[in-house]
Amino acid sequence: MSLKLKITLGVTVGLMLILFISFTFVYYMFIRVTTKGEADLLKEKARTLLLKDLPNHPEYWRDNSQMEELLIPQEMLRYISPDAKVIYQIYSDENLLRYPVIYVNKDTVIVETASDGIFVFVKMPVFKEGHQIATLEIGRSLRRLDQYANMLISVLLLTSTGTLILALVGGYFYTNVLFRPLHYFASTMQNIEQSGSFRHINLPMKATNDEMMMLGATFNRMIDRLQDMFQKQEQFLADASHELRTPLTIIESYASLLRRWAFHDEKLREEALEAIISESAQLKVLTQNLLSLTDVVRENCEQNVSFDLLPLARQTVASLRITSGRDIEVQLDSDRQELLMAGDSYKIKQLLIILIDNALKYSQQKVVLSISLTEDKWVILKVVDQGIGIAENDIPHLFDRFYRSDKARNRKQGGVGLGLAIALHIVQKHRGTIELQSRLGEGTSAIVKLPVTCQ
Repeated sequence: MSLKLKITLGVTVGLMLILFISFTFVYYMFIRVTTKGEADLLKEKARTLLLKDLPNHPEYWRDNSQMEELLIPQEMLRYISPDAKVIYQIYSDENLLRYPVIYVNKDTVIVETASDGIFVFVKMPVFKEGHQIATLEIGRSLRRLDQYANMLISVLLLTSTGTLILALVGGYFYTNVLFRPLHYFASTMQNIEQSGSFRHINLPMKATNDEMMMLGATFNRMIDRLQDMFQKQEQFLADASHELRTPLTIIESYASLLRRWAFHDEKLREEALEAIISESAQLKVLTQNLLSLTDVVRENCEQNVSFDLLPLARQTVASLRITSGRDIEVQLDSDRQELLMAGDSYKIKQLLIILIDNALKYSQQKVVLSISLTEDKWVILKVVDQGIGIAENDIPHLFDRFYRSDKARNRKQGGVGLGLAIALHIVQKHRGTIELQSRLGEGTSAIVKLPVTCQ
């Protein structure tokens, strides 16, 4: 069963329940109000008769002319003794006589419903010298009310039937209009599935704030993200293939050369072995960097462990100072002895190595790592060099995978264009930000802002 049909039937069933409850209430109130009005009229008539002092005037019953003037068609008057026997009675409808004689000691109203109509009985005690001596009963047949009630039922049934038919027809056409955008959405998704191409849903120029337009806009944004991710994936595969092919080609060429000629030429053999070792190391670094980029399982820190950043930074700088033989300085904003933060200390160390290594590659002067803590508990890491700098139009692309600017990055300097992409990934996992500020010939500053805790 289609969703459109389910909604139409659901609305119709709900409307049926509402109509049934409403019409039942209308019918009940109609009968209740009408019978109560008739009972009130009978009470007034009974009080009028009691004012005639019936116990002391039995001639009223013997001379029916005086009582019959108060008797209307389809009515009955009874005078009942304490032993539940009828002393006097007059009537204009025999159907009222079939109901039992009941002696009561208080005002009583009885409503009886039968197949031939509705009957109302009012009973009032008759007193003489402060003692009850009889009961006066007035009964009336409400056949006309029964006719009105049957007519009301017919009108309600006819109205309900017409309303349900209109609800079914109107609901069907309304759901057609309502679900037309959904059919278009489904058709677009099927086309995307079959063709493998990305398509937008055409939305009206004048946007509305209904759920369908929100769904369409969300779908279009999702398609944009998927298309962007797909394009980046294709570019990533192409760049990775290119980067992997270069060292593999060199290794293959030198290995072939080694097999054919280098066994008898020591100089050529040394050159081939050196090239193979160098390209193998490059290939290993590239593979490790690719594995780092694929580590995107968790959005937050893999290890949210508290550690002291200062000794970690000093040890990292000391190691790089020894391996590079360069001057690297650590600057603090105060004489603090420790700076505790939570996160993955291994990733933070990797981040520092990437930023400082980049600064060392493109600068021959001193590199400075400054560490500070803001009042709102953010750690600021700043790596500054006095190197060749980066062109302004290259800065927005430096965090893209395998991107190299012609002036600042090339293969001879040992990079594969993945360092800053990995750095960005580490910073994002720690819920921080990273920014590059640079000018050609004036050096570069890498500014990282990290929260004290990455939760």
